[in-house]
This record gives sequence, C-alpha cells and structure tokens, in this order.
Amino acid sequence: MERQRFNVIIFLFLFILSTGIASAQEGRGQGRIAGTVKDENGNPVEGAEIVCESLEYNFSLKTKSDKKGKWAIVGLGRSYCRIVASKEGYLSSETRMRVSQFRNPPLDFVLKLVESADLDTEQGVEVSRELFREATSLFEAEKYSTALPLFQEFLERYPDLYQVRINIGNCYREMGQHEEALAEYMAVLDRLKEENPDLKGNKNAARALTHIGETYLKMEDTEKAQPYLKQAIEIFPSDHALAFNVAEIYFKDGKIDQAIEHYTLAIQNKPEWPLAYLKIGYAFVNIGDYDQAIDSFQKFLELAPEDKEAENVRNLISQLEKLKEQ
Repeated sequence: MERQRFNVIIFLFLFILSTGIASAQEGRGQGRIAGTVKDENGNPVEGAEIVCESLEYNFSLKTKSDKKGKWAIVGLGRSYCRIVASKEGYLSSETRMRVSQFRNPPLDFVLKLVESADLDTEQGVEVSRELFREATSLFEAEKYSTALPLFQEFLERYPDLYQVRINIGNCYREMGQHEEALAEYMAVLDRLKEENPDLKGNKNAARALTHIGETYLKMEDTEKAQPYLKQAIEIFPSDHALAFNVAEIYFKDGKIDQAIEHYTLAIQNKPEWPLAYLKIGYAFVNIGDYDQAIDSFQKFLELAPEDKEAENVRNLISQLEKLKEQ
C-alpha cells in the first residue's frame, strides 16, 4: 500500500508539473473576474480604475467601475494575478489571487477616502500612493527587508490607516521574525476591537486572524494556530474564499485533515465551485483515500469539462482506478 501511495504521489507531482508547463504557454484566455468598488459607507465608487496584472506573464488588463461601482475584466488566462483598485482622492486597495478559466469568486473593493487635512498637497497624495505601490511591488518580488521600511514610512504619514500594519506584519513573517509579525497583526485586531468589539463580518479582522494562524504554523505551533484560523472562519462563516484560503494554508503546512475540513466548508458555501473540488481531490490523494479523490475529481469534471486541466484530471482518475484494483 505504501508503494502504491508513493507511486500516485509521484504521478500527481508530474501531473501538476506538466500542467504548470502547459499553463505557462498561455497567459491569455477566457477567464473573467468581476466585482464592485465602494467607499467606506457602502456607496458605489464610479470611475475607479481596476488593473489586473499577471505576476507570471508579461501582460495586464484594466477597466473602470460604472455608476453602480460594478466592474469586470475578461480575456484572462490561468495565472496568479495582482488586482488593484484606485481612484484620485482615495487610498488604493489591492488583492492577489489565482485566476481560473472557469468561475472566479467576486472581488469587492472598499476604498478609503483620504481626507485633505491629512495631506499637504495633491503631490503629496501621489507620492504616498507611489510609496505604497513600490512597497507592495518589493514585497511581491520577495524583497521583504526593502519593502518593510517603505510600509513603515507610509504608516508614519497616515497613522489612521493602521491596516497597513498587516503588510508590515507580512514582511516580518516572511523574514522569519515571527514575534514582530504577531505584534503587528495583534495591533490591528486591538484597533478594530476599539472601533467595534463585535468583529463579525469584519474582513480586516478575518485577514489579521488568518495571518496570525499562518504565522504560528510557520513557528510549528499548530495548537496556537488553530483557534485563530477557526475564529477567522467564524467571523465569515459563509465566505467560501476565506475557507478556501485557510484550507490552502493547512495543505501547504502538511495538515491534510484540517485542509480537507476547510475545503469542505468552501464547497458547502459555494457548491458549484470547481476549483474547490479539484484541490480537495488532491488532498484525498495525499492521504490515500482514492474513492473520495475520484468522486471529487469527477465533480470537478462535471462542473468544468472544458477546463485546461480536465484531460490531466481524467488521466489521474484512470491511474487511481488502477491502483484501487491492485
């Protein structure tokens, strides 16, 4: 049985590798992302520019939000992307995600209005934005020690925008300075609790809690990590993307049972999401549960029969069926 499991893991590795090579030849495709841009009061922001930049291929696409704050970008290939929403007079907001060729979760941006009293001149606005953009680019390039002082400088200029401490914490975490990272995340949570003790539905709180859990996992302290990851889910129990991201953290850390639990939650929250079935299929293969893996992969094929990974998944199912017969 151990030999069989070893063989299927090798096959799975080659499958993922070959998929990555094929995908690298693409860059553009039929992928679509969409969402809204609103201000802190929930009002739609018209004319915000949304830029989707591939972090794997040399291209980007952009659009603007309409009167209702809605936007959409089409023509994307399977790629890991940075999506930034910005408008003059607002602090830009961004996220990163792997864009799929089938349905992607909606992206809803909230832009914080920069009060004129906080800035000396319009030039100061642009300088500060560029500072944040540069820090973010450096972080994505894994130049964490260089990005850190830029995020810190931005926070010094705008202490009310304390959420940037999450970015500072991320730099510390990736530099291996875990205690410093935890202090930044905790500071964000404390400020959020001061504003409203009830964190239910607060995305920044969920982000901070998730990062705390991830940091403890990096410190190999699963016992401390779990309650923070659990609380993040409790804040957004119906957020399929958050459940999925927590599952990805567990899977990356080798906590397969916990990963399966959270992939399952993501599926419960969004039953027609093919990517969740694909990933939970990998998790079941990892623990040798081939029946569950096959069921998950077949559901993926049912929902996304024309996906670029569909043929490879069919081949993997065939291999798993043969292993079951041995």
